[in-house]
Amino acid sequence: MSELGRLTRRPTRRVLLLTHRVPYPPDRGDRIRSYHLLKLLSRHFEVGLACTTQEEVTVEHRQVLSSLAGRLAIQPIRPAMGKVRGAAALAMGQPITPSLFYDRRLAKTIVNWHQKRPFDAVLTFCTGMIRYARLLTHPAYRPPALAGVRPIHVMDLVDVDSLKWRAYAKSATGPMKWVYAAESKRLARVEAGAEDRFDRVSVISAPEARAYRQNLREHPGLTVVENGVDLDYFSPLPDRAGHTAVFVGVLNYRPNIEGVEWFVRRVLPRVQDKLPDAKFLIVGRDPTPQVKALRNHPGVEVVGTVPDVRPYLEQASAVVAPLKVARGVQNKVLEAMASARGVVCTPQAADGIRALPGRHLLVGESSKPFAKYVLALMRDDQYRQQVAAAARRCVQRRYNWPQALGPMIELLGGLNEQTRAVTPPLADAA
Repeated sequence: MSELGRLTRRPTRRVLLLTHRVPYPPDRGDRIRSYHLLKLLSRHFEVGLACTTQEEVTVEHRQVLSSLAGRLAIQPIRPAMGKVRGAAALAMGQPITPSLFYDRRLAKTIVNWHQKRPFDAVLTFCTGMIRYARLLTHPAYRPPALAGVRPIHVMDLVDVDSLKWRAYAKSATGPMKWVYAAESKRLARVEAGAEDRFDRVSVISAPEARAYRQNLREHPGLTVVENGVDLDYFSPLPDRAGHTAVFVGVLNYRPNIEGVEWFVRRVLPRVQDKLPDAKFLIVGRDPTPQVKALRNHPGVEVVGTVPDVRPYLEQASAVVAPLKVARGVQNKVLEAMASARGVVCTPQAADGIRALPGRHLLVGESSKPFAKYVLALMRDDQYRQQVAAAARRCVQRRYNWPQALGPMIELLGGLNEQTRAVTPPLADAA
């Protein structure tokens, strides 16, 4: 390279990505987004990835991540210790979520990384990793050895999780009602930047952005960074005539558990009144005993963990997303639509997806209309094919990953010294 080239070449920005789960394999909602974020970041920046895990991480998984991140740290978290830290946080008036994922060993690694080769930006994926971000971005938590220019800080909330905990509190009873309500209030302070200076805050959809403004605060750096779909992996499947409904999702996650229970008890009997041979396949990792018990209902099969969900989507004459509590954008819905499947979902599961109800997907709030739409897809081949084709076209136009995540690259690459700390913590702003 010439002397002029060395002088004019812009140095590669160094970005630290913090995730509360290992972002591989992309087999659940948060991992799907964090994996594609990592993949895209690696094309534009020098990336360090620091994450926690409660699961085994294989050699293959490490190799994939090492190919995308120049610096990689995966810290195992013991669930029992996480519960202890969570209980301590609850007693001290702190939010539980960030405490569940905190480990001093990972914190030390991050500080050492920054000392040796400082990061220009920190991308915090969800509030669970905020305590690590503060080590580099918050003056009260930064070690003395890290004095100097603060990295810019982008907080990718994805969803406004405090509202999910608020919804849990409304339906809970006994001590858990108080616990959920307390977590909602405390996590809302983190999301709003009550203690932190977020240069930018990103959420997954326009409805989440509205929820942030209405329930937390106005933030001049609030940006929508949507999800996408792997359109090659979830390619159109052949139409399947029949009477099979399919649900796909992690089966130890409370909204999914409550959703499939509601479908089995309230919706499926209505469908089977008209189509006695109708079946319901429940597909996903880690089914709880509560979910496994649903196989005692006629026509219900709890498939559980599978290496690939596509063969089960292929069996579906209707894919259902019967969630009563849902934030952000449901990947399960986008993937089914990309696979050319007619989807029936609740308004909560449809919220945030830029699709027309009745054309690209079907939306039923109560059991009666929900069952009506499932029956329509099962009985009418032409209608099912029409909805499925429209669904595929919708995600092709609006939900490819590079387009969806493009704003994040602009946020991390476009911020500079003058744009840092565009809004102060709430305590300073009041």
